[in-house]
Amino acid sequence: MQASFLCLSCPLLKQIGTRRHPLQMKLRAVLVGTNGWADAHAKAYQACNSIELVGICGHSNAVRLNSLADQYQIKHRSLILADLLHETNPDVVDIVSSADARLELVKIAVQFPSVKLINIEKPLALKPTEAYEIANICKAHNKLVLVNHQHKYLPAWSKARNLLQTGAIGEIEFIRASTRVNIMEQGSHVIDMVMFFNDFSPVSWVMGQTGLCEGKDSSSIVAPDESMASVLFENGVRATIECGAFARSIPGETNPFYHIGVEVYGKEGHLKIALNQSLEVRNYITQSHIIEKSSWEDGYLEALIAYLDSIDSYVSNAEGGHICDLEHSMLSYQVIMAIYHTAKYGGKITLPHPFEDSIVERFATLQ
Repeated sequence: MQASFLCLSCPLLKQIGTRRHPLQMKLRAVLVGTNGWADAHAKAYQACNSIELVGICGHSNAVRLNSLADQYQIKHRSLILADLLHETNPDVVDIVSSADARLELVKIAVQFPSVKLINIEKPLALKPTEAYEIANICKAHNKLVLVNHQHKYLPAWSKARNLLQTGAIGEIEFIRASTRVNIMEQGSHVIDMVMFFNDFSPVSWVMGQTGLCEGKDSSSIVAPDESMASVLFENGVRATIECGAFARSIPGETNPFYHIGVEVYGKEGHLKIALNQSLEVRNYITQSHIIEKSSWEDGYLEALIAYLDSIDSYVSNAEGGHICDLEHSMLSYQVIMAIYHTAKYGGKITLPHPFEDSIVERFATLQ
């Protein structure tokens, strides 16, 4: 059974900067994973107003687990998730472990009544069936799901979206987005930002192509080195997306993960933003021209704190939706799978579509 796709017409809430009454208790979170992005999550929790980290779960490295837990003075730690959840009764399970382990961790987390929400690092899953199963079991157990696309909370990127919504460049006509890291790594963020900038308009069709999987970038996630696509949205906006080694470079950047840029063209002007350089907005009619700083290095922790604090509003009012909820995240995930599908079979494909694992699994044999 495939995951159902809900209507995207519900109003989006602005979840940045949520504050609780001083007498309200914070949500309790358990962090699952001790490598990579886990340290940033642990650090962000220290500054959160509405959620606190009460436990950390590792996989097999007890030394790394104890080091991380000691650094942030977290008493509860374990290499067995079920034991930790039984001990701490958290509201939130925050999964930052490698993507190939997420489904099994979700299966454990949904069994605990105290858990209200499961947060998952991007990408949602490596295979379509895993994504559908995560969606189905969380729905069956009445658990909310977020996928951590915290780029939406970066100050410059949040401002860019607000400017687009208020008509700073007129009606949007075309979007170009790129990253020099593969589609399942930073490409998942880039595609999600395209959806975000276009107000999550449903997708009419996708037509994509991919190269081989030769490990030309520094990502540990198996994916083709080059991917590109043309996307048509139901509101008439078209987008082109380039991911991987052949994508455009951002001048001055030496870190491949910083070669991320989105350009939006409207009837009255354009907006251009680079992850770690600048936000530029030009209106051809009024002649206004704004250039401001866009900084991942200065803003990523602030963005992550705001994202984690936004969980409280979503848990309190799930009907209001969330800009990173499963509904919206599945939209961008479907676009990624559509690129894989059309690269294998040709032509273009309408969405939603029930994708099979073979469109992804074939790249594992190319390593």
